[in-house]
Amino acid sequence: MEKKNEIKKKSNEVEEDKYFKSIKHRYIFALTELDGEIRAKILGITKELYNDKKKAKKWRDKLTVLLHPDVCNIEGAEKAMAKINELYERMIEDE
Repeated sequence: MEKKNEIKKKSNEVEEDKYFKSIKHRYIFALTELDGEIRAKILGITKELYNDKKKAKKWRDKLTVLLHPDVCNIEGAEKAMAKINELYERMIEDE
């Protein structure tokens, strides 16, 4: 049963990715065109990131390595980086 669930999960991941040339394209689309739960799901944003500054920084750094305009020449990378920084700032705000 566990193996069947794993195959189904991988199948869903492939299904989701068939619309984008790369994960970078998918992330840029999510950051620049989507919001709410759909964007959060694609980008791996969880409530935990809002409660743990170290995990929030790790999340930001992971996306920055992929999407920083110095290393990513895909259209929208600059706008996506601005959105990453905006989301990160919200995550680390002191209450």
